[in-house]
Amino acid sequence: MAHVTIAASNKAFQLLFKIIRDHFTFSKSDSGNFGPFSASYDVALHLEGGSLQLNDDNTIEVTDMDIVFDMLKAKVCFNLPGFCIPSFCIVPDPWNGCLVGFPGFCIGGPICAPIDLSGLVSEVSDVKAGLVAHYFVDPGRDPSWTDLDAELNGKSNLWKIFIDPTLVQVDPIDIPATVGNLLENAVKDAINNLFPGWLPGWAKDIIWAFLGPILDLIKGILNIVGEINEWLSNLLGTTFNLLGLIETAIAEYFAAKNPIYSFEDPYPILDPTATLIPVKIPIRDLLATVNSKEMIVTANVGA
Repeated sequence: MAHVTIAASNKAFQLLFKIIRDHFTFSKSDSGNFGPFSASYDVALHLEGGSLQLNDDNTIEVTDMDIVFDMLKAKVCFNLPGFCIPSFCIVPDPWNGCLVGFPGFCIGGPICAPIDLSGLVSEVSDVKAGLVAHYFVDPGRDPSWTDLDAELNGKSNLWKIFIDPTLVQVDPIDIPATVGNLLENAVKDAINNLFPGWLPGWAKDIIWAFLGPILDLIKGILNIVGEINEWLSNLLGTTFNLLGLIETAIAEYFAAKNPIYSFEDPYPILDPTATLIPVKIPIRDLLATVNSKEMIVTANVGA
């Protein structure tokens, strides 16, 4: 039978979970070349909400936890097919050939279309986990120190209890259909930037007529089959493996980076006084479990 038993109610555990959840952040940038186009992204996110349940089989489940993208920016670059408008005479001169002429110009080449989806909310649909306790020896602790020395220097050993996920499931990024309009406008802006400043409006109209519907042009160049929002979600989530990176970051954060609770070892039971040092007991064999009502921590008092 364990020497020490401590319990935290379901409500207390919920509060402890919210504290560590609210400290989670993730950021990542990446780029790649995919044949007819290249792409890059910058992302920063945090977690909110979620429904946590403690189970009698010693497991924890968190569902419907929001992923809030504080920053989600993507950029798609590709080569615009080149073409030229030849020079021609607008006002002829019977004696010298031409009074007013159009000099002609060519357009085409690489363009980039930025897309800003910051503020988008996605979801961690399911996290299944248990509890695990790890013993932590502060690397800054001098081997010659006693436990009292370590405490005075803020380097005490610790038992840390972590939520240890066995499953983290992140849903595909729910990009709205309106992203097609964002991409279309971004490509139009990029093409407009290729026009020389002297180009008259009627010449621009000719170019836009030649290019045709911009969304169809984009889909053709990027080999997009289906909707643009689905294509972009797959590009970010699967091709760049952003979903997998987020799942791994969440699992590692809860399992090893931020304990739900820590116990100092030796554990203080009487505070120091003006004339006495603190009274502490060594903690051994610490174990953390849950049932539907509470978290239970048991331990032995060791030598």
